[in-house]
Amino acid sequence: MSFHYHKRITVIPRVLHLNISSRGWSWTFGTRRAHITRDNHGRRSAAVRLPGGFSWRRHSHRR
Repeated sequence: MSFHYHKRITVIPRVLHLNISSRGWSWTFGTRRAHITRDNHGRRSAAVRLPGGFSWRRHSHRR
């Protein structure tokens, strides 16, 4: 059995969040429809939710 920890801290309501978990931390900037995330390992991701159940997501890594 594994235990995981996750905590989301709102820095600016509905715009900027600090996410802390057992694997590290990340910043999320944006809304539920469109947001950008950057974590402590240098990974970045962007996501957009579209009407009708469609979504777009892109991941990139620091070099």
